Amino acid sequence: MNELFSSFRASSKEEWIAILKKELKGESIDTLNKINRAEEIAFPAYFHREDQKSHFSDPGLAPYTRGIQSKNNDWTIATTFRIGDLKETNREIIAALMAGTDHLVLEATSSEPIDFQMLLHEVGLSFIHTTLKAKSIDQVNQFLIFAKEAPVLIEYADNDELLKTDLRTSPDKNPNLKLYHIDASLVQQAGGTTWQELSIALAEGHELLLKQLEKGIDCDTAAAAIHFTFGIGSKYFFELAKIRAFRTCWAQIVSAYSPKHTCSLAATITARTGFLNVSLKDPYTNLLRQTTEAMSAVLGGIQHLNIQPYDWYSANSNTVFTRRMATNISLLLKEESYLQIVLDPAGGSYALDALTETIAERAWSSFQWIERNGSISNSEVRKTLASEIAEKAAMRTAEIKDKTEKRIGINIFPNPEQVENSWTELPACWNNLKPLILEQTL
Repeated sequence: MNELFSSFRASSKEEWIAILKKELKGESIDTLNKINRAEEIAFPAYFHREDQKSHFSDPGLAPYTRGIQSKNNDWTIATTFRIGDLKETNREIIAALMAGTDHLVLEATSSEPIDFQMLLHEVGLSFIHTTLKAKSIDQVNQFLIFAKEAPVLIEYADNDELLKTDLRTSPDKNPNLKLYHIDASLVQQAGGTTWQELSIALAEGHELLLKQLEKGIDCDTAAAAIHFTFGIGSKYFFELAKIRAFRTCWAQIVSAYSPKHTCSLAATITARTGFLNVSLKDPYTNLLRQTTEAMSAVLGGIQHLNIQPYDWYSANSNTVFTRRMATNISLLLKEESYLQIVLDPAGGSYALDALTETIAERAWSSFQWIERNGSISNSEVRKTLASEIAEKAAMRTAEIKDKTEKRIGINIFPNPEQVENSWTELPACWNNLKPLILEQTL
């Protein structure tokens, strides 16, 4: 391999730019510089080795910019189920597992007790991952007792309540348990930018880490108990770089508390598709959108991928079909594209490395502002952040309306077939912000 590289003379940046100018045939080279107005980030489409600011460590090594895995890039295929009729939901779960799912996301629809024995009949929890989106502490306790030492992620809206409750088991007793959850996807669903999503995740994660330390929990156990969920947007390179940037920043936060083990710096990340870019009027374009969104997430190196049925919040849903299509996207990315094999495919791209650094710098600067002004629990800080996110949502709405930002089936190339479907109400987003669905803005 060294002989191969030595056979070719490396081009200087000046030589490369000269070739670019020639290929542009008179157009300004500035046309290759892309500016994302909402993100407030300029993204040059060309970079040279001379532009590289720093070298990231290898995959599997701190600060884990290039991923926490060192052998492969595998991820779990997470499928969401609303817990309704227990026997029917169990049938749906078994069918999904037989179709390739290896991560169940169980969403409670009420705070009533759940018979997990019936719900998960003949499901081997120790062989898969399971996320419980609970509505009560009792449900959390029930499930922890039932799941024993199986790999479990808990999503509960009030981490403070979990911290105060004497649960039947805890992360120090079950190393496979991720008890505390930071849902940053709610920032993106409200219309926020990548760095707003990251800074809020960093601030909430930091506060949760501190609260555990104050209870006498050691840093390694406290960090290992936290898991993060991020949304996946339509800006392919930004979403990929966002995941890498977050791992870098989170490792910096945890390292400040001197953990004993380097692996404590590694963030556990679920990527979840949202509904900001979804179209119910042109439903099948959603499969294309979700595929590219999923690709950006797995190339960024996440551990869990949850592609939600695109009609999950629609009046006329067919979730048997859309859930299966969501699973198939992950299977295609694995079984036909082999993206689970290649470690950090984005590594070596100077442009993506630069974008990763830029997003990380913006997120870290915003995180520092939050900390200086009283932490993320401060009502004035939250109010300011919510206002800034709302401004970005308004900008995205304006871009869709004037077609500065184009979405097939939403504001260009409308579906010629009339589709009878409408949106139901989505849950409120971060700090009770209204969910943004671009299709509804027209």
